[in-house]
Amino acid sequence: MKNKKRTGREFTILTLVLVCSLLLSACGSDPYTEYASAYNKLTANGGIDANIKAKLVMDGETQNYAGNFKVDNTKNIIYYEMSAMEGKTIQFSDGTYIYTIQGDHKTKYKLNQDESEAAPEEGPEQNGENREAPEFDTSSFISDFASVLEVSKIKELELLSPIPKAAVIKTTKNGDVYTLQVADSVVQRFLNTMATEQSGTDDTVQLSDLKNFTYTATVKNGVVTANTYSGDVTVKIPASLMSNGVAKDLTLNFTINVDFVNPGKAVSVNLPSTDGFEEIKELMSAMQ
Repeated sequence: MKNKKRTGREFTILTLVLVCSLLLSACGSDPYTEYASAYNKLTANGGIDANIKAKLVMDGETQNYAGNFKVDNTKNIIYYEMSAMEGKTIQFSDGTYIYTIQGDHKTKYKLNQDESEAAPEEGPEQNGENREAPEFDTSSFISDFASVLEVSKIKELELLSPIPKAAVIKTTKNGDVYTLQVADSVVQRFLNTMATEQSGTDDTVQLSDLKNFTYTATVKNGVVTANTYSGDVTVKIPASLMSNGVAKDLTLNFTINVDFVNPGKAVSVNLPSTDGFEEIKELMSAMQ
């Protein structure tokens, strides 16, 4: 009987130790490690299927974008489409070219293109004639800014990739949502990638001061199911582009929502025909 009592007591103590260990482990868990593990599970089968929505707001005008991005890393192929006021853009890659369809216009350019193959860039002056800078138009600018939602920029910004731990200052968790505070270097990289100015000219809109940058990831059942990026960019408009001749600063607010379809599952990508595309010689360093 004594042995049985001792065994029962030891069992109770062991149970308490295990419970306490589990509680201490839970209390001491690292939110970033949980986030990184959940992202690894998202891409475990070599692919991503993501619905992307974006909202851009500036000077009282709002433009919305919606599309889908599929990538099969096992075959190195991509399919992407994005709808906006101007219509639908389709881009896809077979690993050798990136193909673009806009309306009836079909073009392609070769990945990893040598600089010697690239077409010469047009400068502010051509054939001895000065180009007259067009007046600033909010709608056109927002549409141009939306190029950050094209395949090359999505890859360069790594919108569908986890943020490396070295770039994360702090990770907090609230329910299923993880919020990552990132280093200034990451914020600056986002700004540099989004910037489309042509250096050396006085008639160019400049982007600066990416503020209130926020990144969140939603994790359910141990897998990342959604990401959100948001922030405010200062748009500096030179006097030469303003009808009243006075320079102006505006704030562009962007919110990009990514919802993953069947996260963690294998992705099947069917590419359209590659017939009838005009090849362009354009160096796309972002894809190299």
